Amino acid sequence: MDITTVIIACKNGDRNAFRDLMNGYSDFAFRVAFRILNEEKEAQDVVQESFIRVWEKIESFKIEKNFSNWLYRIIVNKCYDALRKNKIILLHLDAQQWEYNKLESDENPEQELNNKELGIMIRTLTKNLSHKQKVVFILSELEDLSHDVIAEITDMTKTSIKSNLNHARRNIGEVLKKHL
Repeated sequence: MDITTVIIACKNGDRNAFRDLMNGYSDFAFRVAFRILNEEKEAQDVVQESFIRVWEKIESFKIEKNFSNWLYRIIVNKCYDALRKNKIILLHLDAQQWEYNKLESDENPEQELNNKELGIMIRTLTKNLSHKQKVVFILSELEDLSHDVIAEITDMTKTSIKSNLNHARRNIGEVLKKHL
């Protein structure tokens, strides 16, 4: 089934179609949330909340729009909410203070280790960035999205995106110089 057909079925209340939608986009959603939050459990919670939001708002989704961009926007907003809600500025925590909570399930220890290593690397490189700089950097450099798409997702102007991305790159360059 193509994405348009699945979304139309979801708009008509088809829970099986929504399950298919979730299965098709859950890895994507987790990757984005994890890169922003750098914490596996929190990213899983954001993914769950994001899909709840998708289900609640699927009727308002315009079928001619790009679903991935719409989902990006929901995930990014939920990540911002998580950062504010917890009143924790994850970007300023020392990497040594940030230890992942061991997942109750050891279904894929290799993936867990990869997530931990990726989280430490991203956290180290982005720890001094503002939330906006981090989101723009991740969407541009790690997710390889265009400035047009980032503007649609974040409601930022292209000028603001370019500025935040330049600041992020400069800050990350300084971190790399210190560590190399």
